[in-house]
Amino acid sequence: MPVAITKEIYPEAGAKGLTMSQHLEKERPSEVEGLDAFEFALSEQNINLKNDTVEKFYRTSDDKVLFPEFINRNLRIGIAGLGKKDVTLEDIIATTTTIDSGVYETIKAEFANKSLDFKRIAEGGAFPTVRMSVGKQSIRLGKIGIALEATYEVLRRMKLPLLSIHMQLIGKRLAKKMVAYAVYTLLNGDGNTNAAEKVKKALDYKNLLEFDLAMDDWEASIWFSKKNTIQSLCLIDEFKDTRLFDTAKTGAWVTPFGNSMKKFNWKDTTLGDKQIFQIDKSAALELVKEAGAELVETDKVIDKQFEKTVASQVIGFSKIFTDACRVFEAT
Repeated sequence: MPVAITKEIYPEAGAKGLTMSQHLEKERPSEVEGLDAFEFALSEQNINLKNDTVEKFYRTSDDKVLFPEFINRNLRIGIAGLGKKDVTLEDIIATTTTIDSGVYETIKAEFANKSLDFKRIAEGGAFPTVRMSVGKQSIRLGKIGIALEATYEVLRRMKLPLLSIHMQLIGKRLAKKMVAYAVYTLLNGDGNTNAAEKVKKALDYKNLLEFDLAMDDWEASIWFSKKNTIQSLCLIDEFKDTRLFDTAKTGAWVTPFGNSMKKFNWKDTTLGDKQIFQIDKSAALELVKEAGAELVETDKVIDKQFEKTVASQVIGFSKIFTDACRVFEAT
């Protein structure tokens, strides 16, 4: 027998680390080809995502329960929808850990001997070791969010496709705030004395080449910077000839020394001014998030309290290997 769709379905999904849509796929799958479980649930309630207004979600208690997930789905689309030239969490996160509290004890690895040269170990001698230990300070998760200011009277006549566009835009803004949080952690550390190494030199070809070559233990998967610094980099003589790159064909910027170049698109902060970040995605940063945290406050949306609602994520970041991120700061 399929599960009933009540507001309790949200905490039930969260307890399993699932979204409401994912929970429905397991417990109440679609019976119509081409519709996922949530879309099927909407069709059962005769809610048309192309033609109906928000008011359609408030005819019955069953309709109301579906509305928070409609908003969440569009927020998630926006979070995943930053431009191809923008640096995203996907570009810089090595792994994601979900926890059921607001505090996370990090695990740090320290190499007692970094030499990789072949060397015979004398009988009774010690092998190079790597020490795994708990970080000196725990990571505390924080809420990153955007408040929604709109009354039910304003929203109720809005067409659902138009509301989708607005929610996706909010999702993109939320994604930028999360990226800024990640960049702050890369630059300043997570509280365990692991701020990124800064190289302060003039922005020229020789210094950038030295910067690229200096990442000995890792291999950069991406460079990113604010747009003014990207502009200055692209105007360096050695990078000016767009025939060397795919700029004319695809619009992609130069790939200095083969590194993908993206924009840190957060103009409202001074974070990253005149800085180029060099990241090995596989080893630099861990995303930590709270289990079961919905993007919007379900009860408030169901009760029409839009003006008191926040779209948010509860997250934190832990640096895995400090030297998997380095920063060039143009003087």
